[in-house]
Amino acid sequence: MNLLMKVFLITLLYLEIFIKNIYALPLSIVVPVYNTALYLDRCINSILNQTFKDFELICVDDGSTDNSMEILEKFKMIDNRVKIIHFEKNKGASAARNAGIENSIGEFIGFVDSDDYIDERFYENLLQNSNDYDIVVGQFVLGTNNSKYYYQKKYKQHWSIYDSIWRKEFLNDNNIRYNEKLIKGNDYAFNVLAYKYNPKVLNLPDEGIYYYYKRRTGSLRNFSEGVLKIFDNIAYKKFKRKNKNLKNRKENL
Repeated sequence: MNLLMKVFLITLLYLEIFIKNIYALPLSIVVPVYNTALYLDRCINSILNQTFKDFELICVDDGSTDNSMEILEKFKMIDNRVKIIHFEKNKGASAARNAGIENSIGEFIGFVDSDDYIDERFYENLLQNSNDYDIVVGQFVLGTNNSKYYYQKKYKQHWSIYDSIWRKEFLNDNNIRYNEKLIKGNDYAFNVLAYKYNPKVLNLPDEGIYYYYKRRTGSLRNFSEGVLKIFDNIAYKKFKRKNKNLKNRKENL
């Protein structure tokens, strides 16, 4: 290899690093959107109001037939961190998330569903602890749109993608993507695939900083009103029990 070719290759390498550093961000947040206009303002505002500001928000409209696209365009006009990908036809949440991953430039990727929302310090809390980890896992709570109460539930196997940030390099190196053929259990399957490659994982303690996972009618799982009432009763009882325990502790001090 002659000197001119070596100089060319070295220049090309430095140019690639330079471009990567210019366009890279610490975080990309992917939000699949399908007919969730009723909840979209709440979701996006909770993301744009994060204490951590250096991110891109990739909203993937999955062929919505309501005014979701109008709402997304409104946010894009007022905040240059918002990017929109639009599907002409509905492809499903898995395809939407994969499109978000492919078009992201963040070192880490977070996922938020368009009918959910997050505490303002949610991503700050995850990123300040990221260090050399592939996955950082926070906390999420369950609730409905019919009640202000929520609760935590411990699962034998971790299935949520929402409470975590995922290093994109780890996802790419191991070709980890959503299985677009699955109808249900997509999040669980994504987790199983990711953890198969022995990622470096950090599980954060509960500091009262949450992802709010909202169950509702009309979602992919389409809970009935009766089931939602059961969830609300569980949340209310757990809230009352927690407050009672806190009161007893204070009295015993």
